[in-house]
Amino acid sequence: MGRADNYSLLLLAGGKSSRMGTNKAELFYEGRTFVENLIGKVKHLGIEKIYLSGYQRKSEECQVVYDIYPEIGPLGGLHAGLMEVQTPYCLVLPVDVPQIPEEFLEVIINFHEQEVVNTESEKKPMVVERAGFLEPLIGIYPAVMSDFIEQRIVQQHFSVFRMIKEWGCVCFRTDISEEQIANINTQEDYEKLLK
Repeated sequence: MGRADNYSLLLLAGGKSSRMGTNKAELFYEGRTFVENLIGKVKHLGIEKIYLSGYQRKSEECQVVYDIYPEIGPLGGLHAGLMEVQTPYCLVLPVDVPQIPEEFLEVIINFHEQEVVNTESEKKPMVVERAGFLEPLIGIYPAVMSDFIEQRIVQQHFSVFRMIKEWGCVCFRTDISEEQIANINTQEDYEKLLK
């Protein structure tokens, strides 16, 4: 099976953007919206099926997925996306990391293909670890986790960190700069990005 058969992209775009004051998904960076920017990078890597969680507009480039359990943060978007995907694995990214390099995403997927798929860890999420800190919303999640995530939600446990700790995960350790994976949360962050 090729990469398009194994991997989808799930962009988490369901946040309220309250600190930004406007929908972060529609902010522009390098001539494209944050959504378009990330989709373009991932399509170059051979991933064809794109899911956009929590986005309020129709998109021709991707399938919009609405939370089954709304108002519970990123775990709700992760659950809804994994319920929808038709591939075994899903590259998960927050919509507000427009600086993440395409080359870095290629490295993540290559590592997953070579070190996780067809091993005893293949049903665990692989998340980025930088400077000793996990970035649980940048990683590759197996679709089979959706039922477990739903159990956690039903039990009122909404923490992504807690969920991956209970299920177990593979850490992809990297020395990527903080700037390249930084979330653009505020107008100040956005102004710095544009400079």
